[in-house]
Amino acid sequence: MRKIFLALSAILALAACSSDPVYHGMTTQQKEAYAKSVAGDYEGTYIIIYNEEGGDDKAIKIEGAKVTVTDQTLQSVFFHDYPVSQLSHVIKNAELAEALAKQPNIDLTATYRFFDLQDNGDVNWGYDPIAIPLTLHYGDADHHVVLKASNSHTYFRLSKANLDAGMPFAYQGVFQLSFDGIYESDVLLEEFDGIWQNNTTYLTYFQLDK
Repeated sequence: MRKIFLALSAILALAACSSDPVYHGMTTQQKEAYAKSVAGDYEGTYIIIYNEEGGDDKAIKIEGAKVTVTDQTLQSVFFHDYPVSQLSHVIKNAELAEALAKQPNIDLTATYRFFDLQDNGDVNWGYDPIAIPLTLHYGDADHHVVLKASNSHTYFRLSKANLDAGMPFAYQGVFQLSFDGIYESDVLLEEFDGIWQNNTTYLTYFQLDK
């Protein structure tokens, strides 16, 4: 499973790099035009990599997954039918884990933005997941918690050639989601470490179909 993680990480690293590019700010009109180029529905596979207390990496693959990228009006990325129940694999609190395991799939939302525009028409594009409110019932009470997600890669380079060809994310290949923790009010109930620490980890890739 480590090979899966390393291979996907290599794709993301390539997507975030460029050799000495010259970038400029973007006008509102340019952002609107580029947003139309990335907007659409995309199919792929969720690949969830996790381990339990430093054990061997495990991977769950869910095919037929979908992501929607909107135009400049909403400026959002929707990860449809995300299996949030899978997080229960790395929850230490047994009651919290059991409650989370019963949760139905949800739509995760991220906001996106264009950072800047290169001379050749390539752009830097990135997204930030929005915190997810959940109501979990355990301990004979309802708990209104917030699941905080993140994207460890600040931006991705989208090539003008791929945008013109109608395949804006062909170079990027995958979207990454990591999770920081579960909070109730300002109390941290559960924290998720980075996968490189080989501790309690949880990381999701949405791998786009080619």
